[in-house]
Amino acid sequence: MKSRFKFLWRGCLIGLAVVVCLFIVLYLSVSAFPSFGAQSSDFLRGIIGDQATAQLEMFIFQVQDAVHQVEYNLGLQKAQAPWQAASLKPSATVQDTPAPATPSAVAPSPLPALETTTPEVTLTPRPTVSPTAIPWIPGPVIAQGTLQGEGVWIPYISDDAGETVAYRTFIQPDPKRPYTLVAIVAFNLARTRLGYVLGKIDPTIKGTVTPARSGAIPKADFRPDLLLATFNGGFKGEHGAFGAMSGGIVAIPPRDGLATVAIYDDGTVKMGEWGKDILPSPRILAWRQNCRLIIQDSQINPLVYVDSAVYWGANLNGATVTWRSGLALSPDGNTLYYFAGPSMKADILAQAMMAAGVKVGMQLDINNYWVHFAAVRSDGSKMIADPLFPVDMKFDVDRYLKPYARDFFYVELKEGTP
Repeated sequence: MKSRFKFLWRGCLIGLAVVVCLFIVLYLSVSAFPSFGAQSSDFLRGIIGDQATAQLEMFIFQVQDAVHQVEYNLGLQKAQAPWQAASLKPSATVQDTPAPATPSAVAPSPLPALETTTPEVTLTPRPTVSPTAIPWIPGPVIAQGTLQGEGVWIPYISDDAGETVAYRTFIQPDPKRPYTLVAIVAFNLARTRLGYVLGKIDPTIKGTVTPARSGAIPKADFRPDLLLATFNGGFKGEHGAFGAMSGGIVAIPPRDGLATVAIYDDGTVKMGEWGKDILPSPRILAWRQNCRLIIQDSQINPLVYVDSAVYWGANLNGATVTWRSGLALSPDGNTLYYFAGPSMKADILAQAMMAAGVKVGMQLDINNYWVHFAAVRSDGSKMIADPLFPVDMKFDVDRYLKPYARDFFYVELKEGTP
């Protein structure tokens, strides 16, 4: 009996040691090596299942959030503009553009403009176009925190003629976590076009067969004079079975009531609920669903405050503090917004969207490795990706410039626009 008890006790200790080791490995990999952390999570799902892995991830994110709060309270961590955290690579071709000094140059903000200079990615070559009579600028962003420059639009991506086609700014939407800085990129849809690519492997549903897809940006769009930026898609097919279609290939059928972004043959981008705001049409070139709408008719969807994995996190619920990303449209439908930031719950992403005055918005992918945005430039011989967050998005920055396993979006310059 005593030997049997020792055997069971030893087994328990070994099991506990394995769990502790798994936690330490995952925690360190998620924090320092996002790519390895993402692969480790996928590996564990095949061994201990989705739910057990999700519980472990949620615990890791809770510990990570607690550590961040302690570091901030002790002054070991400070909030600063994400693109000031590190400079672009020396090989990048950049222009230092002084922050606008007059109210007419930026969206209204209760805070002064940045006193430092912000690099503007120069995308070359670009079609020669005549500048518009009235320079485009996105609508105002309401500052949520105290950091200088919050809510001030800074020119981000321009064409060859020097006209800005995308701006960026940041906000502090969570008073409990001042270090949560959400970057916002705004694209002028009168000058740019959104594209969507199905990954080589995902999204898909296990047991189903779809035509082979390249997982690459179409050759007609993969040009240094057109391609402006790339950013992440939504959840994996096995984590919610959210619909996806591109190039005539339906990877996963659409479901009524889900948040959907649709791209039409004339370049129009619409966002809303499938079956209500967006209906099946032969004019739709691509569409992607993910969760429920976060913002609907310029109001926060009450479901955002329901901490359900079904609504907001696939395996992780909406209350999980992690990297999140989202896509939104302005009330006039002429501005496309991309949102991304760390240490966010679903309702904080909604607050960020409301601060930008969007009419409709949806969540895209979550977690640090999968949330990724890069501006694309050319050095004359090849295209180079520059991450929106120079430090946190430095891993596999060119992932979408080659065939990729997961789905993603890209933005290109419209040809022939004035």
